[in-house]
Amino acid sequence: MGRTCNLLKKSRLLTASLVGISLLSSVYAGEVKLDGTAAVVNSGIILESELNAATAQVQAGYRSSGASIDDITARRLALSELITRTLILQLAKNQGHDLNDMQIDSSLKQIAMRNNTTVDKVLQRYGLANGVAYAREKFKEDYLINQVRRATVRNLIHVSEAEVETLAKSLQKRGAIEPSYHLAQVIVPLSSSPNEAEYRRAKANADAAIAAIRKGGNIEEIAAKYSNAGDRTDLGYVPETSVPLPFLPAIVAAKKGDVVGPFRSAIGFHIFKVYDISTSAIAPVTTYKASHILIKTSIVFSDEAAVAKLNSILNDINSGATTFAKAAREFSEDPNSAKDGGNMGYVSLDILDPEFAQELSVMKPGTISGPVKSSFGWHLIYLADKKTDNDSLDVYKQRARGIILERDYAEALKNWERSIRESAYIHINDSALREAYLKAKAAEDSGINTAK
Repeated sequence: MGRTCNLLKKSRLLTASLVGISLLSSVYAGEVKLDGTAAVVNSGIILESELNAATAQVQAGYRSSGASIDDITARRLALSELITRTLILQLAKNQGHDLNDMQIDSSLKQIAMRNNTTVDKVLQRYGLANGVAYAREKFKEDYLINQVRRATVRNLIHVSEAEVETLAKSLQKRGAIEPSYHLAQVIVPLSSSPNEAEYRRAKANADAAIAAIRKGGNIEEIAAKYSNAGDRTDLGYVPETSVPLPFLPAIVAAKKGDVVGPFRSAIGFHIFKVYDISTSAIAPVTTYKASHILIKTSIVFSDEAAVAKLNSILNDINSGATTFAKAAREFSEDPNSAKDGGNMGYVSLDILDPEFAQELSVMKPGTISGPVKSSFGWHLIYLADKKTDNDSLDVYKQRARGIILERDYAEALKNWERSIRESAYIHINDSALREAYLKAKAAEDSGINTAK
């Protein structure tokens, strides 16, 4: 037991400890050393001061939604999220992802413009009260984390043409009206290879969670107790075509107020509450006939080098020394489109990287963008044409592809984050969480059901 408590090399052990902690209802009241080490994550550390601040943010978030959770649960959720963020930022560094001050400025301006707000108001969400440098650093971290997530997880999702065509024909047959379901979800996690004891514990927690929801318990508090940090509970209105297929029959058959599940998936047990059901018209889809030139970055090829290379290519195109198609065939690092002169065909924005899509959406046909950063690297984009279509099979295929990518993304993300945790070196030092884990483990070994 000492080895298990003192050195959690695998996230399966971490998950077991965090789930065990979630069963506790005691409140942590002990003192915490301000700058002690809360956890070691590979070659990095998480400070107690960071964990204290993150715990306070978690508590504030739950209070703002009318929920209340104990200090240990908040601390567990905060540490879980900090560990995941640390691991992804380590990957970003290893893969050569970075943002310089000029790129941070540009990204902040784009986000402010997209949301019809100011840069200062964007930075306020990242702790501007702690200083501009602090807020910019937190913004940069979030940007890099999202960049690595999108680039990695999108590559893990494989969408077959047969799947796209089947859904496209179903959408075309259905027409312009589609039901949507206002859903809340609780996920009780499992490791990638759970043993029998872990499976039984997770299933018992799922059963306890669904019983508590059906008794009218606060779903945010229930999710905090049984789920992981970063799990969004209120999913908002989800179109029927975006509901994951294994859960769809039960959701479609449910009535307003019903609680359905638990359903087993690769990442754990899912429970859904149906708040409301509505129907709405499907918006027409605008598609863009675009080509691009992609230059990837790495530890040895910086953002500045990629931008300089693209600007040189752009100058050659503008001077007539080459054409966009020739340059794409020669320089683009996207193997799928380079051989066709960078041609991507007609594409809808929802299947593209957000930064790429944002730039494409404001371009005029016949123009070439300047260098645009996405999670894949840097691009030049040429927009040949755009059209709005709501009837052809091609546009339904575009919509179907976007739906499938979005539908599969959440589970693929959870799988990937679980895999990087399970392969990491994680050593928990925080005394409050270690003590809570030991109490939960002792209770479990004694056969005491602390969940009740």
